[in-house]
Amino acid sequence: MGTARRLSQVLKEARQGGKPTSATQKVPRSGYRYDLDGLRGIAIAFVVLFHVFVGKVSGGVDVFLLLSGYFFLGSQLRYADRPDSSINPWWPIWRTLRRLLPALVLVLGVSMVLILAWVPRLQRIEIANQAVASLFYVQNWELASQGAAYGAASAEVSPFQHLWSMAVQGQFYLFAILLSMAIILIRRYRPEYSAVKLATPVLAVLTSVSFFSAILWHFIDQSVNYYSTFTRFWELGLGALLVLHAPRILISAKTKSILAAVGLFMVLSTGFFMDGAETFPGFPALYPILGACLVILGDGKISVFLSRKWMLWLGDIAYPLYLWHWPLLIIFTAMFNQEEPSIWLGIAVIVLSLGLAQLTNKYVEKPMQQQGKRPLFRESRSADALQKLRSSRPARMRAYAGIAVVAVGFALTSTPQVLYQRVLDTQMSDLDPEIYPGALSLAGFDAPEVKPKPNPYVLADTVSPAWAKGCMSVFGDDPSELAPDNYDEDYCAFGNPNSPVEVYLVGGSHAEQWMAPLDALGKQHNFKVIPLVRQSCPTFVVELDGIFSDDCIEFNEKVIERLAEVKPDLVVSNSTRPLLEKGRGIDEVPESYITLWDFLEAEDIPFMGLRDNPWFIQPGGEGWMVSQCYEEEQSLVDCSITKDNFYAPVDPAEKELAIRKNMLAVDTSRWFCPDDLCIPVIGNVYVYRDGNHMSDEYAQSLAPFLWSNMRRLLVA
Repeated sequence: MGTARRLSQVLKEARQGGKPTSATQKVPRSGYRYDLDGLRGIAIAFVVLFHVFVGKVSGGVDVFLLLSGYFFLGSQLRYADRPDSSINPWWPIWRTLRRLLPALVLVLGVSMVLILAWVPRLQRIEIANQAVASLFYVQNWELASQGAAYGAASAEVSPFQHLWSMAVQGQFYLFAILLSMAIILIRRYRPEYSAVKLATPVLAVLTSVSFFSAILWHFIDQSVNYYSTFTRFWELGLGALLVLHAPRILISAKTKSILAAVGLFMVLSTGFFMDGAETFPGFPALYPILGACLVILGDGKISVFLSRKWMLWLGDIAYPLYLWHWPLLIIFTAMFNQEEPSIWLGIAVIVLSLGLAQLTNKYVEKPMQQQGKRPLFRESRSADALQKLRSSRPARMRAYAGIAVVAVGFALTSTPQVLYQRVLDTQMSDLDPEIYPGALSLAGFDAPEVKPKPNPYVLADTVSPAWAKGCMSVFGDDPSELAPDNYDEDYCAFGNPNSPVEVYLVGGSHAEQWMAPLDALGKQHNFKVIPLVRQSCPTFVVELDGIFSDDCIEFNEKVIERLAEVKPDLVVSNSTRPLLEKGRGIDEVPESYITLWDFLEAEDIPFMGLRDNPWFIQPGGEGWMVSQCYEEEQSLVDCSITKDNFYAPVDPAEKELAIRKNMLAVDTSRWFCPDDLCIPVIGNVYVYRDGNHMSDEYAQSLAPFLWSNMRRLLVA
């Protein structure tokens, strides 16, 4: 009766144009909005349909986040409004974990088992790390750190990509719990302040700042913008503000009916008008979000429709449906060797996802949810819980299930180390040159008919020696620092560290991939190798091509200073590359490269330029895992490119380096493209670890060829 009187008073004062007093500004306790469960269900259904059949972001996840803010913070603040509420954060955290974690752990566990058992191309360390990140609700930041743009379904996309939204949701839940605890604490001393009055300014400021940050970051880094908790906060924060204030907005019944219809249309049509992966959560995200707001403010036939039994069922299974559909889609796409899911595979995934979602909801979600009400101030439930464990079989079953969840979670945390150990084992193993001659087969060595090595799926996680030791600058590193300067003098000295003969390897990852043979040659022929390399950063003095980053320019200033200071006996780097940034896929000499050669000539420093190896690029611009292609297809024709598809008829660097003293252009094309076909396997050794970087094993087999050229400059 008290609640009814409070609502009646608010409505009466609103009709009279008056403002509610602080005593009446309570969190609304209106009847449960079943129609919003239906909205949540249909939003997730559209997410699934667009993921499976369209390959675009539909806006459904954005609506889901809005509703999460609406429901969760509303419940937290209603509790905070009670005069006898407890400040102990454990119970809301425990309640939330019991609701969310069991289903998540189940999906992650089943997915990793399927991957490890049947899908070798997904057995990547980055995916295992994402599983662990998802378990701890930081998947959004893991994806951002990996530079993973949100992509359409394919055999190469992470099966846990979609869990970024669960991470954002979990982080917001923690914020909401802490906010409600702070409000409870304040109300201990100032009970005249309601939860609405205390929460509204905080939410309004944070929501506004988050929204404008999302607009700004779209132009700075859209991949980070898409995943960031800070730029996503406004979607959840707006939902929280709605639960506080929407019931106070007086709208006629006819207008409510129109608002609900328009809002539902906006929510469902989003994916047809725009692709959220390219613009959300910036300004365009207002379209589905405002649509959902209109549904919340609305009523009428649309609300009746959204409250139908089958819509409520869809809303009930929305969470496990969202969890299941994407891993199944990606895993089965890869398992059946499809680059993109076929229509029939998509239909099968949807049917299976619905079935698993229903089973998960019935046998995992609901049994594991906290049944009892949240304890009040100075109320303890520990004794009652222990008593139930002794006397109640359902309680014991829930406890056993909880232990299973912890055990599976613990097992998941070990998967990155398991996969990393496979990489270490591969890198430490030496291939028998009589069976795996690699490039030596080009010189007439026999290669018996055996399965190529190493495992191409493990190769995808390997890096060359300088990168593995931390002696290479990567994205995010300070460009004003050279990686070897961060360690003791000899730590990043490869080959023979004690030799007075110094060879400097400069450039990006395509230069660094030659470290394995240079290291071996240095030990054999008594010279030291120092890498001054940075990811995606060829070496130049002046940037003339307009494609290399400011970080790269700054890094190269330090490299040039160092070369001028030490005057090494030889500098090694790449002499060509394709300018894909300008739409040119044939190797050429970038204008920036020539500025390095001019500098080295002026300083009388010898230089060896290595023609770049082929880049295997798919039509969409992504790298083609060419070694994995051969492992699966066993066809050189289907997993190769013709030489003229990448290489110019003559080494473009030859004419530039031939006119300079002590400079040599090495045409490597014959090392990668025998018989005018650039192939993934040579001499029983996989040539590439990905679409454009050599495997260490093949690079090491090139050591004799490399030395036959190198000695002309290094040996007097």
